[in-house]
Amino acid sequence: SLRRAYTFSPLIFTVAAAGVAMHKPSASLADALLCPPPKFGQVEPSVFRAAFPRSESLVHLRLLGLRTALNLSRELPAQDVLAWFEAQGVRVAHLGIAVWTHPSVAPISAELVNAALSAVLDREQHPLLLLSASGTHEVGTIVGCLRRLQQWSLSGAIDEYRSFAAPTPRLSCEQFIETWDPDLAPPPRAHPPPWFESQHALLESDAEAWRRMP
Repeated sequence: SLRRAYTFSPLIFTVAAAGVAMHKPSASLADALLCPPPKFGQVEPSVFRAAFPRSESLVHLRLLGLRTALNLSRELPAQDVLAWFEAQGVRVAHLGIAVWTHPSVAPISAELVNAALSAVLDREQHPLLLLSASGTHEVGTIVGCLRRLQQWSLSGAIDEYRSFAAPTPRLSCEQFIETWDPDLAPPPRAHPPPWFESQHALLESDAEAWRRMP
């Protein structure tokens, strides 16, 4: 398979294929490549987020080489999208439906967060895509809890949630992020992602430096 290097920004991304002559893409291909799903973004290396993709976004998603897609909603993506995931060998885990045991159960719960973070912190499941119908509230809350686990400031985690949820952020989601206890997060799997290991090592180094201060 082609080895691709991705550079993401809020507006554009570029793709470089190693060892393959580059040709100017046709207008239709270029349009497809620049058509990510709604609310698409990169959370960390090999971890992405989006709303349910449409058929015109599948060319873009193919570039990610996905291994896992986590559906955090109680709804299902369109059948053609599910068929595409299956054809591409992408495992789809419908976590939102799995933890929804009763109509009175909230759409965002500790069970949903723990199940999602367990997958996010397992590099064997990467590249991984976090999905929900809107790509804002369920996905945004999971990412907000990840940021708390990474020891981001609360204001930074909330600001990131709002940047995707605007113009309709939910106070309930912000409160969940604020009150969620990182100590209750599932322990990282046997194969945590490199970015998590390096961040954890830096935090441990900082903590040790503080302990040694007179």
